Formats: sequence, structure tokens, C-alpha cells
Amino acid sequence: MLSRVERGQHRILHPRPVYLIVSKHGDRVNVMAASWVTPVSEEPPRIALALDRETFTYRLVRGSGYFTVNVVGEDMVDAVWIAGTVSGEERDKVSLIGLRLADSEKVPVPHVEGCLGYIGARVWRTMDVGDAELVVADVVEAYADPSLFDPRKGWYLAKARVLLHGAGRVFTTTGRILYPSKRG
Repeated sequence: MLSRVERGQHRILHPRPVYLIVSKHGDRVNVMAASWVTPVSEEPPRIALALDRETFTYRLVRGSGYFTVNVVGEDMVDAVWIAGTVSGEERDKVSLIGLRLADSEKVPVPHVEGCLGYIGARVWRTMDVGDAELVVADVVEAYADPSLFDPRKGWYLAKARVLLHGAGRVFTTTGRILYPSKRG
């Protein structure tokens, strides 16, 4: 029997992949952890990112109109935790974490070196959705490690070990593959 969930309803949708979002405006660069990212259109290719309007990342994205979404593996759990718990306005999180950033091909925001893949995005529209702003963005560029990703099938989940966020300090990863035994 199910019981009513009065608070934290969004946790019903977790675990979710957790990403490192890199933003840049002027000479300020920031990285934050985010799991509220989703594809919203294949043609044209668009993604959406929910951002709290009080964050430094939100201000940088609004200022430049660009960001990168970096897919990370289990080896980056500490970087994700710090990126999600320290304010970039107060501290240089890129240096604090020891991240190496590399220039992206088509967007003026860097991506994380050593990530499994990344999407470079340009803001298309934003929408007030409550305590967050939904940032819908065009995919300008997308790169992934070909030994871990197939454009037709997606991530090789047994190898890629994409980091997932459960709640708080709880993370998990991919690795167990299940296939349905019946066909429709």
C-alpha cells in the first residue's frame, strides 16, 4: 500500500543523473551540480534546466545566454558534492574542486575536461515555474566519449557509470542492465 507524500514530492522522481553545469559571463566562471535537466525536443534539439533565481549560476546564464551541461561518472562524486554545496559567488569552485576546463567548440562557455560528454547550450526562452526558472536552451554542440556512448542507443550503461543523485549525500550509478522478457 502506498502512503501519501506531503513534502519532497520531487524525490519520487529520483535518482536522476547529476550534471556539472558550467556558466560564464565576462571573466566570471562557475560550476554547479544539477539533476533537474531534461531533453524537451529532438527537432530542434532543446534541453531544459531548472535554476533557482537566487543562484550565481542563474545570473551568469542570464548574463551570457550560454552554459554547458557536463555528464560525469562516479569518479567525480566529490566534485559534484562540492559544486552543489558551496556558493560560487563567494568562492572560486573551479579552483576549489581542482577542475580542469577546456574551451568548447561553438559556445563561449568551457566544458569540464574528463567528463563523459557535454552539451553546449544557448538560451532560447525562460519561464517562471515557481521557486525556479525553467531555462529552455538550444543544443549548439554535443560531444561524448565514443567508447561509452552510441548516438542510436545512448550510454553503454555497464561501462559509462553515469553518476545519479538520490537525495542529500546519497549518490548511485548505472551498472545493472535489465531487458524486458516480453514483446508487445
